[in-house]
Amino acid sequence: MSRQRRQPDSRAFVLLGVLVVVMLLSMIALSLLFRMRSEETAGSTGSGSEQAWAAAMSGVREAMRIAAGIKPGDLDWLDAPERFRDRTLYDDGAEEWRWTVYSGDAEVGLRFGLTDEAGKVNLNFAPTSLVTRLPAMKPLLSDALLDFLDSDDLPRPEGAEQEYYDALPRPYRIHNGPLATPEQLLLVRGFTPSVVLGEDANQNFVLDPNEDDGEEKDPPDDQDGRLNPGLAPFITVFSHESNRDNSGGPRMRLNTAEAENLDTNGLAPAFASFLVELAASETTVAHPAELLDATLRLRDKEGREREVPTGVGRDTLAAVLDRFTADDVEDLKGLVNVNTAGAQVLQAVPGIDGALAEMIVSTRRNLAADRLASLAWLHTENLVDAAKFREIAPFLTVRGRQFSFRVVGFGSKSGRYRVVEAVIDTDAPSPRLLYLRELTRLGPPFPLVADPSGEDPGTNSPPASRTTAPGPRPRRRTKGFRRFRGSLGIIPRQPSSGVGDTHAGMPASA
Repeated sequence: MSRQRRQPDSRAFVLLGVLVVVMLLSMIALSLLFRMRSEETAGSTGSGSEQAWAAAMSGVREAMRIAAGIKPGDLDWLDAPERFRDRTLYDDGAEEWRWTVYSGDAEVGLRFGLTDEAGKVNLNFAPTSLVTRLPAMKPLLSDALLDFLDSDDLPRPEGAEQEYYDALPRPYRIHNGPLATPEQLLLVRGFTPSVVLGEDANQNFVLDPNEDDGEEKDPPDDQDGRLNPGLAPFITVFSHESNRDNSGGPRMRLNTAEAENLDTNGLAPAFASFLVELAASETTVAHPAELLDATLRLRDKEGREREVPTGVGRDTLAAVLDRFTADDVEDLKGLVNVNTAGAQVLQAVPGIDGALAEMIVSTRRNLAADRLASLAWLHTENLVDAAKFREIAPFLTVRGRQFSFRVVGFGSKSGRYRVVEAVIDTDAPSPRLLYLRELTRLGPPFPLVADPSGEDPGTNSPPASRTTAPGPRPRRRTKGFRRFRGSLGIIPRQPSSGVGDTHAGMPASA
């Protein structure tokens, strides 16, 4: 009886165990199916993201190719939608991958082209008189910047040396040397994100609603209906050019004992005679522009002085500026490109006021490339007289060798996208990538699918109408505009090694 009574209990226990095992196996199976589906989705998403990255880097390479062919005076790369906008890289039927190269500035806004770094003020090498004239550059800021860059420990009247930074809650060493990237300006006392980056929090060169609402949403703004770009569009640390003529050959040095042997073919005989007198004297010339319509007082080795006309006039000025130099250096730094600098940058040049800056910008629009290939056009087009030209020319150039731009690579059907910013250097036999960082987190800069109405994307449309591509979700700034400073994600150049930077395993020299 007892054995028959226990048998049903044993069978129930076995049945319960089977049910538990079946449930566990079902849960495991469901978990595996969920994981497989998740991995499939993640793989698809990652693949699309990497393809968008590859499309963006293709845009970088094409921009490097175009920039390498730019000649002095050429400006057709500043805004060329036919060369830089919605260029198809690959279409496999399921997806069409494209890239767009774009830039922007405070005066023009969004455009499809490159930005000349020589059209900005080089903080590392520009004269102090030029840096202090930048927009909103008050003595409190300029003195702090100059103290940050110089090699001594003596603070300027309104500056700050290492002692100030040591007293911060998180102390750090100041550079006492050149900046590697413009964003390092945020390390200098007083250069807050609002000062450096202005109101353009998402860096799309467009005044968005949250950038014109006062203190309601980040970033803080003055609600004046105009986009304050901060200092960023006016400054650089990358610009320089080789001290060579427009054909690529070395320039002839005026301040040499062999000056009388220099090639003066095609120039006035009076200039050749001046070079003979200059070589026999102890006088030095600071800049070739100094010779325009001038008579110099030359002192010989016995201390005797005589006045000698230079023989350089309006007709020969361009040739003298191109073929001769007064510098003994191979690399010229800190010059401002008069052909690409905006009016606010030109006004920072000592000797150029607001009226002249606007006149320069207006006049250069109507000049052919061959006229813009020499700085002489400022004088030959009657914008300045000889005296004013001699004053401003030492700060100026007509060349740009380093270019910055942004590229968005995207799928026109899926809407996946990646955004990168790059700076390239073409002042070498082959162009180099100096600087690369990803800006995808800031969202798409404009509608990535062409608007059928034909409207240009550089309009002040609300963000909802401009973010048509469902790419990676941009990071929300929940702690105020200060968070933007800590999330720049910059990949700077390595100036000492001469080797390009890398990003995501891709060499910067690619």
